[in-house]
Amino acid sequence: MRILGVLAVAGFLLGAIFPVVADKQMTPLAVSGDWVAVAHSDTITDPPDVCLAIEPGTNFAIRADNTDIEFRLANNSWSLPADVTGTLELEVNGSKYPLGITSNTNTMVSATVKQAEFLQIVGDMNNASSMSIIAGDAAPAKIPLDGSNTVMNAFLTCANIQAPSQGGGTNPFQSASPPASQ
Repeated sequence: MRILGVLAVAGFLLGAIFPVVADKQMTPLAVSGDWVAVAHSDTITDPPDVCLAIEPGTNFAIRADNTDIEFRLANNSWSLPADVTGTLELEVNGSKYPLGITSNTNTMVSATVKQAEFLQIVGDMNNASSMSIIAGDAAPAKIPLDGSNTVMNAFLTCANIQAPSQGGGTNPFQSASPPASQ
């Protein structure tokens, strides 16, 4: 029952973070703790063109498309003008990541991050139980990370982002040596 609640809240949040047209496909990829990963594609047979990892309790999302990776934070009490400038600052596992705001709506800001820095943030997320995010002068939002590892793995796979190996486990689709040619 908790999964249905998380998916319902995530669906509501998706409308705020990523407006969806009726003929588009949103596919749940993973649900763990309060986190959910979803993929968007034009049709059910097309590969994903947008991947999202969402923590709906804090209106926080990570979005990747074919060109960018973004951190997004929404707050329905905001009334933001166009072209907001400032930073989203993530603090996780003792590291601080100030990210310049690159776009906004009236209730949401987003900051684009390069893949190398994104992977550092994900590594810190994997070693922490929570992180905080500060938008400009607003009070910090504490984001629980329980369940985020499973969802972030689904997100990374969806977005085709190669994360450094965390050790353990095997990949049955990767051989130690290439197959012999015939």
